[in-house]
Amino acid sequence: MGDKKDEKSGPVKAGPTLSKWSFRAVVTALMALLAWYAGQHNVTAQEFNIAFASIPVAGILLAMFFDYGLDTGKLYDKMIKKPNNRMLGLIYAVTGTGVFFFAFLWIITGNIATASAASVLAAGVVALITLLPNTGTSEWILWLWVAETLVTKGAYLKILPAVPLIPKVLAVLLGGG
Repeated sequence: MGDKKDEKSGPVKAGPTLSKWSFRAVVTALMALLAWYAGQHNVTAQEFNIAFASIPVAGILLAMFFDYGLDTGKLYDKMIKKPNNRMLGLIYAVTGTGVFFFAFLWIITGNIATASAASVLAAGVVALITLLPNTGTSEWILWLWVAETLVTKGAYLKILPAVPLIPKVLAVLLGGG
């Protein structure tokens, strides 16, 4: 009971066809969810600016690396293009982005339970940018972060995230712990 074969295009994959439109519909629904969340929590543009500018440089680099890996590397091929069931590829991509969202929210806030609505929105925007195709080679996350840092006059510029684990690891590595 293997895949059927089409003479022109090779093996036919199982499951419904994952077209550009179904992917766009999922991404649009996620954008609508973020917009709804922002509206429900009255997130202002200035709060978003501060939350996004507060993302540490290391977090931006991590997001760019993840985005690049999704768009140009084997990770994207395995998740979207190559699974035997095309809808499974979409599920993999959305699940991977969801995991990245929570990891990134933890990097931004240090504690997901105490995250502000603006931080959730900033992490959601980063996760959506990584989910969108063809953004990994254009540094959109970096340019948005630079714009937000300029708007806030660099007041929230950080190199490393304020995750409690980092000082402990650095102390051990430097011989102080």
